[in-house]
Amino acid sequence: MRPPLRAMAIPVAGLTLGGVALLLAGRASVASPSGGQAGAATPARATLPRFEASPIDEGTVRRAAHLRTERPDRGRTGIVRYAVQLGDSAWSIAEKFGLRPETILWGNEGLSAEAGSLQIGTELKIAPVDGVLHTVREGDTLEGMAATYNVPLEAILEFPGNSLLGHREIDLVPGKDIVVPGGAKPVAWVEPGPRVLAGQGRRSPGFYSGPLVYVGTGFFQWPVSPIRITQSYWAGHPAIDLDTSFRQPVFASDSGTVIYSKWDSTGYGNLIIVDHGNGLWTYYAHNEANLVRAGDGVLQGQQIAESGSTGNSTGDHLDFRIRLAEGGFLNPLDYLP
Repeated sequence: MRPPLRAMAIPVAGLTLGGVALLLAGRASVASPSGGQAGAATPARATLPRFEASPIDEGTVRRAAHLRTERPDRGRTGIVRYAVQLGDSAWSIAEKFGLRPETILWGNEGLSAEAGSLQIGTELKIAPVDGVLHTVREGDTLEGMAATYNVPLEAILEFPGNSLLGHREIDLVPGKDIVVPGGAKPVAWVEPGPRVLAGQGRRSPGFYSGPLVYVGTGFFQWPVSPIRITQSYWAGHPAIDLDTSFRQPVFASDSGTVIYSKWDSTGYGNLIIVDHGNGLWTYYAHNEANLVRAGDGVLQGQQIAESGSTGNSTGDHLDFRIRLAEGGFLNPLDYLP
C-alpha cells in the first residue's frame, strides 16, 4: 500500500506552491433536446487553485537572463597585419593564422623562401584564406588574375572580403589588394652550400672530393636534444628547423665524411655538409661555430658544431636537411626515429 501524498513547498521564481491539488473532472449526462437518449459526456470545467505569492528569499541563487543572438563563426574575410618576431618563420606564422606557409609568401611581394627573407620587425600582410594576395596594377583584369593563378573567376568575385559583386573592371583601383582563394604561384628558394651539378655530386666545385673516411649506418639520429621543431618541411623549406640555445652542441646524425665546412654566402651562415657514403648527405646550418673541417671523418653522435643564429636568421636554431647525393632534398622526419 502506497503512503499518502504529502503537500510539498516548491519555490518557483519567488512563488510557493502550497500543495498539490488533484482536480477531478466529473462526468454529467446531458439529455438530448429531442428527449432521446443521453448524448456524450462532457467534462466539467476545471479551475486552478489560487497560489499565494510569498516574499523573495534574498539568499537564493538567481540566474540573470542574457538576451543575445548566437551567430556562427563565418571566418575572417579581411587582411590583417603582422610584425615578424624573434624566432618566426613562414611556417610558424602560417600556423598562428591557420594557413599554409606558401600563403604567407604569396601575400607579400618580395618575400621568398630563402634563408633570411624574414626580418624581425617587418610588417607582413596576412590573407584571410589560403591562396594569393594580389596587389592591383594598372591594366589588371579579374579575368587575367583568374588565369594567372589558375582559379575560377567566380572564386575572386564571390569572396566577401573583395567586395567585388556588381563592380566593373574599371573599379579595380591600382594598389588595392585582391584575395585570390585557392590561387598559387611558384615557390623559389636557394639551396645552402655549393651548387650540386647534375651527375657530379661532391665532385661539383666547392666540395671536398677526396677519399671517404666512414660510411653511415643508414639510420639517422636527432642532431640536437631536446627536440623542438620550429619549422617543418614544406615546398619552400625542404628542411626542419630545430630550436636550440646559443652554442648548444650539434651532433652528426650518422657517420660519414665532412665534405663542406665553411661560411655560406646564401644566408645559411656557418654550414656543415656530411657525405654518409651511402647516397645520402646531411646539412647543418646557422651554426655559431663549426668544430670539424672538410675531409674529417665523423661518427654518429659526435659533436660537430655549436648552434647559433649566423647568416640570415631570426633566432638560435639548427636548419637540418637530408638530401640524395645527386638529387633532391628529402623530408628528415621520414628518416629520424
